[in-house]
Amino acid sequence: MDDSAATTREVTGMKTLPPARDCPRCGTRMARDNSAALCAPCQQRSRDVMFGAPEVPGWFWDSSQLRQALASRHMGKVVRAFRTHPYHGRPISQSVAAGWLYLTQSQLSRIENGPPVQDLDRLIQWAHILRIPADLLWFSLPDEDTSEDETEATTPASPAGILPEEDEWRSMTELLRRTFLKCGLAAVTLPAIGLDELKHIAAALSDARRYADHEVATHFQRQLADCAANDRTRGPKQSIPIALGLVAAIEKTAGDAKPAIRRSLLRVGAQVAEFLGWLYRDIAMPELAGYWRDRAVEWAQAAGDFPMQGYVLLKKSQAAWDERDALRMLTLAEASQEGPWSLPPRVRAEALQQEARGHAMLDGDLSVIESKLEDARELLDQDKEARGIAAHYDEALFGLQVAICYNEAGQPDRALDLYEEWLSPRTFSRRDYGYFLSLKSEALVSARAPDDAADTGLEALALARETCSARTHQEVLRLVGRLRPWKNRESVRELREAVLHSTG
Repeated sequence: MDDSAATTREVTGMKTLPPARDCPRCGTRMARDNSAALCAPCQQRSRDVMFGAPEVPGWFWDSSQLRQALASRHMGKVVRAFRTHPYHGRPISQSVAAGWLYLTQSQLSRIENGPPVQDLDRLIQWAHILRIPADLLWFSLPDEDTSEDETEATTPASPAGILPEEDEWRSMTELLRRTFLKCGLAAVTLPAIGLDELKHIAAALSDARRYADHEVATHFQRQLADCAANDRTRGPKQSIPIALGLVAAIEKTAGDAKPAIRRSLLRVGAQVAEFLGWLYRDIAMPELAGYWRDRAVEWAQAAGDFPMQGYVLLKKSQAAWDERDALRMLTLAEASQEGPWSLPPRVRAEALQQEARGHAMLDGDLSVIESKLEDARELLDQDKEARGIAAHYDEALFGLQVAICYNEAGQPDRALDLYEEWLSPRTFSRRDYGYFLSLKSEALVSARAPDDAADTGLEALALARETCSARTHQEVLRLVGRLRPWKNRESVRELREAVLHSTG
């Protein structure tokens, strides 16, 4: 027997081992008893792909397809080249890759095949997720150790060596935005399901099995209530894994349940999905928030829960406020009241308030605004018992929403009176208190009280950081921009410094 024959086949007794092979992905010599296409570590990495973009070696980025995609400055083409790279063994599906980027499969398909995405925040987020080397990108990533000296060195100076006011403010705004995004990226990796989340899912499934069919929906309802209470005190970082575990448990249990029990489970599932939409809104992930709201509508339809469908439209209207999209706010608030459902009075009151805010932003017609607000007040007064999807909506929350309306309508003094009356840390959770403080700061700017606005913004910023509320961070960042005319005041400089330190 020659050497080549000896290396391709070994006989031990009557058992013939297969030829020795190298893993086609990493080149490692594979175990003789491994009949799979890849070595064990590469198989594990293939399973991990379901939970996040895989780490890849440096030579991965040298492929001609990736280089062409990067040269085209089209992130959709980059994602397609990444997921179809031969390194993976077989192409990664759009639905799996969409999960990494917090998109739906259809959204990723449009991004891959449509015009290039121009939104820099999204490009930076996706570049971080895919771990694209910074020197291959056509835009800059936030530096981990950006210092004041480096920032000044990369910003053109005026002939006298001093930055012109416009350039200085633009530089500061860009630095604030990028350093905020860097902080946000640390928080928004939460939705990528990992070990802790899987433990929550396993625990939820295990707990559900202890309940009889007629009790299990009530069990999940209690779990949702506990999760919401946890969110109010500890923020989304702790609540998202629990809510994801509830969704998985409800899906599994509903699949094995009788039709009547299944509808009850899907009704609760719709509430959990809507709650997840809220959690992702709070960490400034609108695509994933929208995904869960759509899922809530789907489950509500399957359960025959018509009011929930209208309620989700209202929540979409409120999310449009984050982008200050007044027309979308107004349209969705109106649509929430016009479907084939009967909303609880408190939900109708909230929808009317949302309409009033849309009108305040679009035309500022006080007669229309106050008519809507008066109708909302009457509905709120009629409904003395807070329960179900309307349980959170009370007089204090309504009062603060009216304050927002008045500020948008150019009545900041009336808005500030309402903030003084209703905004209290005893009434609201620390996260919500911080959020409304940031909006009160905007009313103070409108009232031309920049020092008070900056001081209030500092308080809101501290609470945003404590509760991991990216939504409040965004409002404070918006506040910094509005304080531009007073940028040389000490209080405004202190706020800008605090934003930089909180995000650095």
